Amino acid sequence: MKLEDQLDQGDLLEIKYGNSLLKGMYISKEKDLLIIKLENGYNLSLPSSSIEILSHVSQKRPVGLSGNGSSKIGKGKTHITIITTGGTIASRVDYSTGAVKPVKDLEFLTSSIPGITERFNLKLSEYGEILSENMTPENWISLGRSARDFMKKSDGIIITHGTDTMSYTSSALAFMFERQTTPVVFVGSQRSSDRPSSDAFLNFRGAIEFSSTDFGEVGIAMHETISDTGIALHRSVRSRKMHTSRRDAFRTIGSMPVGYSDPKGTVFREGYRKIADEISFSDRLDSKVALIYFSPTLSSEDLENVIAGRHAAIIMGTGLGHVNTDLAETIRKSSRDGIKIMMTSQCINGSVNMNVYSTGRILKDAGVIPMGSILPEVAYVKAMYVLANYPSEEFEKRMQENLRGEILEREISSQFNEGGF
Repeated sequence: MKLEDQLDQGDLLEIKYGNSLLKGMYISKEKDLLIIKLENGYNLSLPSSSIEILSHVSQKRPVGLSGNGSSKIGKGKTHITIITTGGTIASRVDYSTGAVKPVKDLEFLTSSIPGITERFNLKLSEYGEILSENMTPENWISLGRSARDFMKKSDGIIITHGTDTMSYTSSALAFMFERQTTPVVFVGSQRSSDRPSSDAFLNFRGAIEFSSTDFGEVGIAMHETISDTGIALHRSVRSRKMHTSRRDAFRTIGSMPVGYSDPKGTVFREGYRKIADEISFSDRLDSKVALIYFSPTLSSEDLENVIAGRHAAIIMGTGLGHVNTDLAETIRKSSRDGIKIMMTSQCINGSVNMNVYSTGRILKDAGVIPMGSILPEVAYVKAMYVLANYPSEEFEKRMQENLRGEILEREISSQFNEGGF
């Protein structure tokens, strides 16, 4: 029997192919093609009749499942709890099935980060494997409770999360934690950890560094640029995923990242909240809130149907905060019925100002609450928090109050430049 017919997935190979010497892990054999994963992470298919196997070391484990399955690792004095909820950062390809499987192994996540296990004591806690689009306010609440409980016995909290709705979940936790005794850092990746261009390991390293500081807020740690230069820490209530696939998809809108980490060190800008001596946490959210994107064909009937049964609605209006004035009467009626109607802008950057044009003034008169520079998704989450934690008569005041840094006093236009710190 030929040697290539005796290989097990994950075996280490040294192969001569023509004048090239190749090293990698055996994945599979399909007809006459031998498929290996090279050291640089790329997969390569070679005709078995044209290669010479120079060395073979049996690994007895599938490709993509390296590590010892450890849920605890490290001997440092700083204790970090990593809560995994799924997402690309916590997944990799299982080549035996072709499916993507969750990572439940700290050795795998830390193996490419020099010195981490000497400086930190890391513990993995599996919250669940939830696609980020399936995250609900109930999940936000239970995740917040988990973070609160681990906070009592950790120096820092990291939460892995799918990037698509990470701003929603992290903003929810930001409002739930009025004060916290450790940093809470969300982290994700755009490309899974088995890909050579993965951002997972650097993002994870940055999250570990940020979670060991005096940062007393909830943040998001992701690539600052498309290059592997450093990791930016975004204040969750000012962050947004602004690209479907770029590694630097997350941006701090209207301002700059609050922190930056690279191999030289970790630095912060002024003005962030520092960790407190005690925890102040509320797990109350009112999920009966709608987020409505205005379009020219949105009718009064459509708007009324969406708002029906809700306690509040966030409208993403055009420009400075406008919708068709034909909707004003529906808004007026809903406001009189006790439904809170707020206005944000589809522009994302900039601030709502409903005093400039007549449309804005008409809508304000109908009961619309202008939300200034707050991001639509953040206003949506904040409304859930305010509804559940303050009296109804304080709603407008609290929504327009800067509770967690979600409202800007001044916009920094330089954020449109490459990078951001």
